[in-house]
Amino acid sequence: MSIDVQSLLRELNDLRHRYAMLVRALRLMIYDYDVATGNITWSGETEHVCGRSINELDGGIAQWEALIHPEDRERAVRLLGEAEASLSEYDIEYRFAHKNGSYVWILDRGYFLVGPDGKAARMVGMMQNISDIKAIEFERLQMQEEIIAAQERALRELSTPLVPISDQAVALPLVGSIDQRRAGMIIETLLEGVAARGAEIVIIDITGVTTVDTFIADALIRAARAVRLLGAQVVLTGISPEVAQTLVSLGADLSVFETRATLQDGIALAMNGFPSSRMTDRNNERRYR
Repeated sequence: MSIDVQSLLRELNDLRHRYAMLVRALRLMIYDYDVATGNITWSGETEHVCGRSINELDGGIAQWEALIHPEDRERAVRLLGEAEASLSEYDIEYRFAHKNGSYVWILDRGYFLVGPDGKAARMVGMMQNISDIKAIEFERLQMQEEIIAAQERALRELSTPLVPISDQAVALPLVGSIDQRRAGMIIETLLEGVAARGAEIVIIDITGVTTVDTFIADALIRAARAVRLLGAQVVLTGISPEVAQTLVSLGADLSVFETRATLQDGIALAMNGFPSSRMTDRNNERRYR
């Protein structure tokens, strides 16, 4: 069986040509690392990747390590050692010094070749400048954070809507459950509203609150105390007989509130004038007796 040498050479040249086109199209920086000597043979698009010619990359593994960003260096070197020991793929992203003084993001992927002794003898791989991809990813993350922040603001406004009743009074109707985070938002919303509007009366309506427990009672009391520090009075409305029994059994300190059964009653109180603290105490005593 005769071998067509010329045909094989043409096929080999064709493969080399396709390989070169692929390297050029993907802008890859190719390396062949001799583990024993530490030398690295470079080829491909080195100037595109890091701004250096092949002749400027003659420092071997020590130069490669020195060009890695200080914050990424330890991890890159450690993972290289682990990949060499286990003869596994080296796949990592890190920042690499460009000749112009900046750092570019690199995707580095390499494979170890085993020597006669069963240990890693060479490593062949490629480095690709992925700075543009990273920039797009960064912009996407920033946009995502901005969207999340906008959603949080919208949810905050929906979950703690401060409604002006008059020049002196505002109302905060609460709906659903109240957790620690929302409790903080309630206090913040009340304080901002009182300070911005100069409100003298704040109505907190809990008609739509699903459950009133020790935590919620404490959150409402903290909110009322914070508002009173700004000189405003607090009316708690929407107290059903069941909620009243719960608050009494919990031993909640209701002296910081004027209480009314419904939001309408609270609004009427705010519009007709707020009673003295002594009258407030008597009303509370009659309501929960």
